[in-house]
Amino acid sequence: MNTDMQAIFGPEGPFAKNFSDYEVRPGQEDLARQVWDLCERSEGGILAAEAPTGIGKSFALLVPALLWAQKRDARILFLTAGIPLQEQLRDKDLPALFRVLGFSVPFAVLKGRGRYVCRRRAFDLGGPEGFVSFSGDAGVGVEALLLWLSRTETGELDELELPGGHPLFVAAAAQQRGCLGVRCPERERCFVLRAFRLAQDARLVIANYHLFFAYTIGLGVPFPVSFNLLVCDEAHRMADSARSAASRTTSLDEWRRLLGGRVVTSALSSLARSGRNGEAVLEHLGACNREVEVLFGSISFRYRAGKTFFTADPKLLQTGQGICHAVTAVLRPLAFLDDMEDEELSEEKATLAAWRDELKEALDALSWCLAVEKYPEWAYWWDGTSLQSAPTLCSEQIREGVELCAPHAVVVASATLSLAGDLRFWRRETGLEPTDTLVLESPFPLREQMEVWVISTGMAVPDPGYDQRVAEIVEKLVEQNGGSTLVLLSSLRLLRTVGERLTSRKRGYDIFLQGSLPRGELLRRFREDLASVLVGSVSFREGIDVPGSGLTQVIIDRIPFPHPNDPVVEARNRLEGSSSFRDVTLPWAKLLLKQAVGRLIRTRTDKGRVVILDGRVVERKDWKILDALPRVVVRPLRVRVHS
Repeated sequence: MNTDMQAIFGPEGPFAKNFSDYEVRPGQEDLARQVWDLCERSEGGILAAEAPTGIGKSFALLVPALLWAQKRDARILFLTAGIPLQEQLRDKDLPALFRVLGFSVPFAVLKGRGRYVCRRRAFDLGGPEGFVSFSGDAGVGVEALLLWLSRTETGELDELELPGGHPLFVAAAAQQRGCLGVRCPERERCFVLRAFRLAQDARLVIANYHLFFAYTIGLGVPFPVSFNLLVCDEAHRMADSARSAASRTTSLDEWRRLLGGRVVTSALSSLARSGRNGEAVLEHLGACNREVEVLFGSISFRYRAGKTFFTADPKLLQTGQGICHAVTAVLRPLAFLDDMEDEELSEEKATLAAWRDELKEALDALSWCLAVEKYPEWAYWWDGTSLQSAPTLCSEQIREGVELCAPHAVVVASATLSLAGDLRFWRRETGLEPTDTLVLESPFPLREQMEVWVISTGMAVPDPGYDQRVAEIVEKLVEQNGGSTLVLLSSLRLLRTVGERLTSRKRGYDIFLQGSLPRGELLRRFREDLASVLVGSVSFREGIDVPGSGLTQVIIDRIPFPHPNDPVVEARNRLEGSSSFRDVTLPWAKLLLKQAVGRLIRTRTDKGRVVILDGRVVERKDWKILDALPRVVVRPLRVRVHS
């Protein structure tokens, strides 16, 4: 087995022989060699690497990892930030890589539980009441769901061609809450268990951060598939994913489902008929329902969406205590379930046991959100439909979660990990202390390929008329470029204004607006229509790869500072004190801007310009914004206002 990275990635290696357009990239070989050396080192360690677009990062990570796993009979856990890269690795990268290397290893893709269908819940939806709950188009969706369920081999809900956010995805998805475990009648055909069984037999498992942290942070247990090498791609997303996994939430809709579900009330009625205090449970259930309605009604009446709680509200806390008493009364007659072994439980009693556990978890989340005891280490807020709580800094949880799994070596990599070559901010956010670091330069001659224009609009964001001025500037730039533009805007309000301006008359190119189609369909059309324009918000800073003439201009409305009224940002500012802007806000904005700028140049032959409509990029020299961007020609411009 050849483990010489130069021989593999060099001009006479298997990549050069198998790919006609292959280019030797020294950075790719450097990254692969460092990964190999780290794995071979007896004490292991942590390698943090920044590998810009064009390095060939995925292969540079996978080749040495797979060779080492083969040599040492080891196992790899490869984490990504989301499902698109998981599917790209499964469907494209790994098959190509196995052909080049001349060997393959068993591998599996693990998605979160919510990406798999629960057969039991799907069949419940197929009943008469299920169709009532999902009438109209959603009712048609139930029929499609059941037909697909009879054919699918994986049970992955992504296979269903239903619009994003369709209620069936929530209603039919497998969840930890409410799972009947060994008493589930569909257990032998459970898609979640099938996926994990396949993963246990794999040499390489491809999962995502949210799933990883759901175990290591959410449950405080090691990841259920053992591994020796942890590879973390898209590592700039680790902190956000950890925060999401650790967050707590509770809503009126959740409580209504728990307290009024058809299956549970049927089981309780059956319990009442058997003389097991079911009637008492049903009576207390009604009281609990009333208390919950009062609580959420009070919150909705008194607080606007986005309200941050710095301390507990005594009135809400009092109502919450009433719910706690009511839930306790509901659960008391079900104590007999604790004395029964799993194998003694009928399906009906197993349903009640799972419901009881769900109710306890919901009460725990509600009590946590109302108590507001850990502010500002945790943020607490009302988003208009749910009470939410999330940790403001996840570095300790991330570090402990990785250590809990005790891997021999850890490799973290991203195209945007450093600021001017410095990894301190990323280290601070994740709590990981690398034993080795590698910051690679772009393999492209960026100075010959792109320019950065910085346009001072002459207005501040809160000024009347700011949105219209931005829309006018964007229109002029897009027209001047003949389309082929990605427009990234910091607010949905501004997106609407710019969208209305661009679509107000017929142009020589199509305008695609975020929200008009599912994200995947928008990106497909944007890639295929080389003259088109895509207008999106901050979520489009990543995951867009349009090489060539289809994207020759990226317009960014401003430095992407987080909104100061964001509850997590508010809590972080309280936590950090006067140094928050310097240590957190500014570095984070630089990384986000770096990501957005990186959408433009994807290959050696790409050309174009990035336009930032924020004069502070050059005017606030103390912020050193340009240090985080590619070293290319920067052209400061100012809008000329005619009176």
